[in-house]
Amino acid sequence: MTKKVIQCTFIIVLIIGIFNIVSFSAQKTLPKKASQEKLLSTISLDELMTHVEKQYFKKAFSVRFLQESSLKAMQITDKANGIASFKHPGMMWWKYETPEEQYIITNGDDLWIYRPEDNQVMVGKSPDYFGKGKGASFLTNIQMLREAFDISWVTDHPEAPPQNDSFYRIQLIPKKNNPDFTVLFLSIDKKTYHIHELVTLNGYNDRTWIQFQEQRFLNELKNDRFTFSIPEKADVVQF
Repeated sequence: MTKKVIQCTFIIVLIIGIFNIVSFSAQKTLPKKASQEKLLSTISLDELMTHVEKQYFKKAFSVRFLQESSLKAMQITDKANGIASFKHPGMMWWKYETPEEQYIITNGDDLWIYRPEDNQVMVGKSPDYFGKGKGASFLTNIQMLREAFDISWVTDHPEAPPQNDSFYRIQLIPKKNNPDFTVLFLSIDKKTYHIHELVTLNGYNDRTWIQFQEQRFLNELKNDRFTFSIPEKADVVQF
């Protein structure tokens, strides 16, 4: 398996896992077990989620990111970094700068993965891969975390982000079983309530870690950013 195929596999597993779990539906309150009195923290889970929702709901933002992904069965780890933008509802734009330039773009309906070095574009329809609706994820519709996951504090898990006094750590278990996405860990800044790190695991214990840096909320981010014009003579591959 080439590094290009491996990297694309990491990306697709992460996005498909998140998009399959999260759907557009009415907000619900935290389950009772996640609302117990201020476990391991000076703030309750309900209060924390409310602060996070205020930061992200219906807002556009951009970040720099670091990513490390591991396929356990193959004992392969890949590192990458780049920049990304997100906009409600369901729109994402990822540019991988290393180990090679690559773009992942969705407007919530259509999906493009473009590798300039090969002049290759993989195209598909978001609903075909991301379930019904328009391909939302928690990064573009933050309130759906309460609907799609059972939320609790991280107590002791070897794959969770390390303990740090500057961050809250929460564990999110999908309410709908999905072997592609079994648990999500979030590390949240105690001062800003910005998401600092996320870790996802699948049923095979493959791990994807992403850290956000230089996070900026934007007053306006045009929808044109989340569409893609296929270059002339590009090799087009259908999902």
